[in-house]
Amino acid sequence: MPFQNTYKTFDDVECGLVSLHSGFVLPLYIEESSINVEVINHIGHYTIKQRYANLTDDNIEAVYVFPIQEGGAVHYFKATSDGVEVISVVKEKGSSDGAAPNADDIAMADDRKGFLLSEFKPDLFQLDLGILKPNSITEVELKYVCEFAVEDNKVRIDIPNTVAPQYIKPTEDGAEKDASDQLVDLDKDIDIEIEIKIRQSVAFKESCDSHELTFSHSRDRDEDGFNFSTGKLVIKRTSFEDEVVVLVGTASGKPFGAQVLIEKTSKNEVAAMLTLVPDFPAFDFQPEMFFLVDRSGSMSGRSIEKAKEALHIFLSSLPADCKFNICSFNADFDFLFEGSQTYNDENLELARNYVDGLHAGGGTRVYEPLETIFKQKLRESYQRQIFVVTDGHVSRPQDSVNMVRGYNKQGRVFSLGIGEGASRELVNGLARAGNGSALFVTLAEDLKDKVLELLGNSLLSNLSNIKLEWLNSMEPPKQSFLSNITGRKSQENVMTFKNEPAPYPIPHVFSNKLLVVYQSLDTDTLPVALRIYGKGPNGDVEMTINLDQVKVMKSELIHKLMARRMVKMIKEDDTAESRLRDRVTSLGTSYNIDNDYCSYVTKEQFGKAENLVATNSQPRAPSAEPLFSLSGGRSRSPSPPPLLNMSTRNQIPQTQSYTPPQPQSSSPIMMKKKAYRGKTSKLSSSMLFSAPAPSTSQYAYSANTEAPRLQVANTRFAKSKAMGMQADTYAANRGRERDDILNGFTVLQKADGSFSYGPAFASNLNMTEADITKGATDAGCSFDLFITLLVLAYLRSVLSNRKSSWSRISTKADEFVAANIGTHDLAILDEKAEKFLESYALQRTNRTNQYFKGIKKRK
Repeated sequence: MPFQNTYKTFDDVECGLVSLHSGFVLPLYIEESSINVEVINHIGHYTIKQRYANLTDDNIEAVYVFPIQEGGAVHYFKATSDGVEVISVVKEKGSSDGAAPNADDIAMADDRKGFLLSEFKPDLFQLDLGILKPNSITEVELKYVCEFAVEDNKVRIDIPNTVAPQYIKPTEDGAEKDASDQLVDLDKDIDIEIEIKIRQSVAFKESCDSHELTFSHSRDRDEDGFNFSTGKLVIKRTSFEDEVVVLVGTASGKPFGAQVLIEKTSKNEVAAMLTLVPDFPAFDFQPEMFFLVDRSGSMSGRSIEKAKEALHIFLSSLPADCKFNICSFNADFDFLFEGSQTYNDENLELARNYVDGLHAGGGTRVYEPLETIFKQKLRESYQRQIFVVTDGHVSRPQDSVNMVRGYNKQGRVFSLGIGEGASRELVNGLARAGNGSALFVTLAEDLKDKVLELLGNSLLSNLSNIKLEWLNSMEPPKQSFLSNITGRKSQENVMTFKNEPAPYPIPHVFSNKLLVVYQSLDTDTLPVALRIYGKGPNGDVEMTINLDQVKVMKSELIHKLMARRMVKMIKEDDTAESRLRDRVTSLGTSYNIDNDYCSYVTKEQFGKAENLVATNSQPRAPSAEPLFSLSGGRSRSPSPPPLLNMSTRNQIPQTQSYTPPQPQSSSPIMMKKKAYRGKTSKLSSSMLFSAPAPSTSQYAYSANTEAPRLQVANTRFAKSKAMGMQADTYAANRGRERDDILNGFTVLQKADGSFSYGPAFASNLNMTEADITKGATDAGCSFDLFITLLVLAYLRSVLSNRKSSWSRISTKADEFVAANIGTHDLAILDEKAEKFLESYALQRTNRTNQYFKGIKKRK
């Protein structure tokens, strides 16, 4: 039963309570679903409640799955079935009160622990609910906290449709259809209740273009001093196809600037959260782009292919007025051009051919080519931006970092770390020293958004060398801040703390981007002000935030997010573990945040009885008796099995495969192995905007097994370790397939921002070059202008939920349109392009027309 859920840039995301049988992922019927979102400045706190029913007369083994956005932290889970309530808690690993052993070790020991969803999906919170009894009801409550991103100087709040699982019922007769007919009643619809409460330190206004969601504002502030509003929406599950998006901006329309929240928990611990969105004037410069790509032996295989993919995205997305060059290195290095060249169609084609010819081998010496780039004479009116694409496996990385620091007035450095083992020391170090930014991408991960983020940052001014001073009085400083970092005694009104801020060192922040910094405070004396120092595009920057009017909240949200941020620090900095392990463990156990040193256990309650059960203990053997029983008890045995197996996706090896339990009876739910069926999405093959044709591969089996495990290509099941070769190629193929539609248009964009006709128009729009030529003639404009307007209309309607992936494409295209519109009325040409697209949609299917109902609205 194919899933139809979208989440961020991901399609067909599995979610909710699902049953696992012989290669099928089949959802259970959902009877009720609601989501409550509390927004506090840039903090989001989600509470999701769902009610599922096992409609069959059979025992069902179920797994609960929910995608959590990057940086989000689950801190509460409760499952209830027929009087049995299970609540999750976090305990330190290896402790005496039931904590779990290392999850990775357990997972490797038994393939049954390896049910994992696609590694191309976001982080997944998943847990094994064991056996559900026939005709039973299961209620789930999940809470998580996250930081909201900033988009166009507004806080972006997302309500994903994963709270209301969407799926297509199989139409072909067979085992899957028989099972799904019992598990799900698609003839019944349900109402999804959504409630959003927005609390902001400043006067604000919100908007929701995706759905008809209205808000009521309170004239008074709440008890914590926040302005607030509340919005409610009831939507049918079957019509919940697109995520609900709410944008919150200041009432004045100005950026949020710098804000501070302070909270005090019931444990008498105090922490502060600084959010900073600087607003600098746009850079008035032309960029000179250098791409330095690693082709050493450590980049062999999928790493070099990932690096080449990144370079192609960079090249297709460069601004039209730039100059560029490419340098590849191993033990030696060479440049594409003798010096940076103008970005035009001829040089772009040369660059693409150069990238396609890259092969990995030899040693790794990044110092010399990087220094050579810095030593090249700066072009007048140009600013140099250097992009390093590497796995970072070099000797003496600090030498390269120090060299970059010495040259950072000659250009900024942005680095992309390739692969799970990329050196954090080099990749992060180069970016910090070069006043740029660093990102990492795994070999199985889609990298388009990260590449575009780096490229976008390079076109923005930034605030660097950020330092914070928390003050216990507002007395004028008697000595400069710079003297503090030289080792002299600090001013008396500057507070010192035992724990460093998170993140530390504080990274650079780019104009109109969000920086979040957490700081544990002393409980005895709270700061009265925060002074921020940094270096902006026009020199030193200093600002002071008066905290006298900041009320101390009673909550734990900031501490939970601080714990999650420290976990990220450990993953990004090889030296951070020794400093932060004890602190992360303490925060994890105190505020229910799992990490590498703590893990979930479950607290079962049967009346007054309570037991702690390690969730990562050895999995139970399949049993005919249900774990959740109608009588409120659990199957009795000398050694009770775990009720839940809880984990986050990054804690379990990604190469395990699910081994279904053996049937206990001749249940119709136990099915035969499923033949491959292609990826089904909203843009199906019968519609105008069709997805790429699926792979022809079907299944593969592990050798020397009596009951071979099924590996289905292009489904959400993880790969078996036994399928080494196919597992190696699966990630790259699946990642490319999902973005083929967008990539097809990307490679057709010319250096000036217009588009050439190519296969993407035939395969995705069903248009010939003659069709577009006729459309341009009827519209009374040039072919180049009309075809560019067609692509823009397509992106802003059909691919509106992937805006971050095509923002650079549209920026270049808009610049081309503005330069070539002449005496035409842009609004009239836009309308003609939209109607032209819609006419082709109607030729194929009326269903596609729904994507065009909101074209003007979404623009």
